[in-house]
Amino acid sequence: MFYMHGAGWAWWVLMSLGMVALSGLVIFGVLSFIRRDGEGRDEPARAVESPLTVLKRRLAGGEISVDEYEELRTALADEPPVHASV
Repeated sequence: MFYMHGAGWAWWVLMSLGMVALSGLVIFGVLSFIRRDGEGRDEPARAVESPLTVLKRRLAGGEISVDEYEELRTALADEPPVHASV
């Protein structure tokens, strides 16, 4: 009755592999959901950064030069440029 038409030990191996695969998929799904949920928490904090903070981050990251930084900082602050004496 429970021999699956003479499949014997092959049926047990197939079912064992199926259970391991199903368990792995469930664990992968849960971990993916947890990771994705944690990543979204940092996004709103970046949205409220001040323009000067973004400008400083771009300078630190090498996206803009010091001259561009000074020019943009002056435009943001509406104050005259400060030139360093050489």
